[in-house]
Amino acid sequence: MSVIKHCLFLVLLLIHSGFAAGDVREDQLRAGIAAMGRQHYATAMRAWYDLAEAGDAEAQNNIGYLYEEGLGVAQQYDLAMDWYRRAAESGSSEAEHNLGMMYVGGRGVAKSWSQGLMHFRKAAAQGMVESRYMIALSYFEGEGQIRNRRLALEGFRETAAEGYPNSQYMLSFILLDGTDTKAKPAQAWVWASLAMSQGQAQGEEIRDAAQMRLDEREIDDAQFVLSQCEARGLRACVPAIETLP
Repeated sequence: MSVIKHCLFLVLLLIHSGFAAGDVREDQLRAGIAAMGRQHYATAMRAWYDLAEAGDAEAQNNIGYLYEEGLGVAQQYDLAMDWYRRAAESGSSEAEHNLGMMYVGGRGVAKSWSQGLMHFRKAAAQGMVESRYMIALSYFEGEGQIRNRRLALEGFRETAAEGYPNSQYMLSFILLDGTDTKAKPAQAWVWASLAMSQGQAQGEEIRDAAQMRLDEREIDDAQFVLSQCEARGLRACVPAIETLP
């Protein structure tokens, strides 16, 4: 299914804040992030390199990403893997996730979902929603472990409720398809709409297909629930979504 292929992606996981004002580490991390925003990748590398060499997990992870994508440096998967491993050993859940994505994508290593899952599980244990999504995806596709659509659905449902757009999209797909659970097009419409609101463009196809299966009253109900999600927050509106047909 092409839909699964397009859900695979490597997330750039950078540090956005959370340190005391004036801290040298914070300044260097932020300088690198600002340089990335300007596409000054060599400047970002210079901002992070000393931190990374000193053992800073976030800087190590970010340098791994620069090497993986060839941003400001020659693309070198072996160096990307090395920096990701160092960051993971320093406690970075983001780096564990990125190692998993390297294995799943076969970037510099033999493609291996089973190896990827080892890293996704470590990152998931630290709360990484992206890795929890990838574990659910592996259950859905039967990649790296036995296919289990029930566990896939549970994983997508949990991470969708946390606001992860790819999970929202996959949940909408499953709820509309009706192969692995009872078809619920109104719920699919809401989840697809929520995914779209976060830039998951494929959600539009699911939303439109779901709408064709709904009558006017059901569409009104789904739109009302969506408005509640936007007004009250996702956690508060999930029970309302689950009442929809």
